[in-house]
Amino acid sequence: MINNIFFLLVLFSSLLGRVKFPGINIGIHYLLLPAFSLGIISFSLKEIPEIVKKHKIILISISLMYLWMWLSSLMSEFPNIAITYSFKYSTYYILFFAFLILTSKKIATPSLTFYYRCILYLLQIIAGLGFLEVFLPKNWIFKLLKFPSFYPEIGSIMQNPNQFGVIVAIGLCLSLILEKQNKISKIELNISELIFIISLALSASGNGWVIFIIGMFLLLIYKIISLEKMIYLISLLFLCILTVPVSTWRLGLANSKIFPLINVFLENSNSVNPNEKKPHTLVVTGLSRFQIWQAAINETIKRPLTGIGIGVFPDQIGVKVWGKKGYHAHNIFLNVSAEQGITGLLLFTNFLAKIAFKVKYANPLITVPILLFLVSQIIDFFAEDYTFTTLEFYFIAAAINSRKDIVMQLKPEII
Repeated sequence: MINNIFFLLVLFSSLLGRVKFPGINIGIHYLLLPAFSLGIISFSLKEIPEIVKKHKIILISISLMYLWMWLSSLMSEFPNIAITYSFKYSTYYILFFAFLILTSKKIATPSLTFYYRCILYLLQIIAGLGFLEVFLPKNWIFKLLKFPSFYPEIGSIMQNPNQFGVIVAIGLCLSLILEKQNKISKIELNISELIFIISLALSASGNGWVIFIIGMFLLLIYKIISLEKMIYLISLLFLCILTVPVSTWRLGLANSKIFPLINVFLENSNSVNPNEKKPHTLVVTGLSRFQIWQAAINETIKRPLTGIGIGVFPDQIGVKVWGKKGYHAHNIFLNVSAEQGITGLLLFTNFLAKIAFKVKYANPLITVPILLFLVSQIIDFFAEDYTFTTLEFYFIAAAINSRKDIVMQLKPEII
């Protein structure tokens, strides 16, 4: 029971990325996440020796990853930045171990179901807040939580609309799997479908749209949904996209007299998007990624062994490409190689290989989200978003502890 409370506190803390300690410019989540994770660990001390023994290869792999992260940071030309980020990312190590305990085979199935439901509800809250922000962007709650301004103004509780779009797409896939496995009701699924699809369209996130479509195909392969259901959901998203001005602008249809569809019913189509800020089209954002990828490759060539230090790329390199700080390499592998060198990339790839061996034996409740978390970062990098990475580490831990007692309830004709 106490671990369930700590789990809820961990999820809540991951949302507090912009809430600062009074008087100092440090996010409160840097203390709360490891504190609540240690709470889980402290109430499970008897299980630790068995977990360490059982997962020693995984723990050695991630420990080597973190050890090299610190070494490359100490050898960086920008040690202050790199060491600061090393402290930040070390919270994930504690979080990961806590999740290994929570998802261990000794944990009863109802508790595991509780964790998945809590994650789904968290994603619904995020999607709901994003929907409200579109209409009330100046509300005090969004000013409190808001990251540096991005357009469209949605998902301030995440870092920007892109990871917001990805996370709600994953949320929709998760809800479909949970309903298929009788973990949530049909009504809960219908609510999820509505709120996630509308928020996904409003996010104008090309990455989120791609992840949604990939997720639908994965669910079709796993027989979670039928072909008809997949076509229905994709069509519903497409209809929402064509209705929302900011999304049609992203598709390059801003000057169309038909799209967004709302123009058909309004004499003055300019009134549907009075905001002077305009998002870049998918073509523009796609081409700009090639520039940042080239910059990451160049940095890897300059410092192939140790890299430039973790967190240095968006602070020192991305600014040279896009004119302001905060832009990472937009590819998880290139980002790791640029900041931690080829050595860091090999250690990271080794860790992924160890996880892949576990994932292939896991059920789709674990497999699908993990695949989507990884694929979404082929054209992006979300490690600095604590909500995104907290959920990602939970599913990784669940895959490592994958078990057969949470199974999909198949229909007789499929069996």
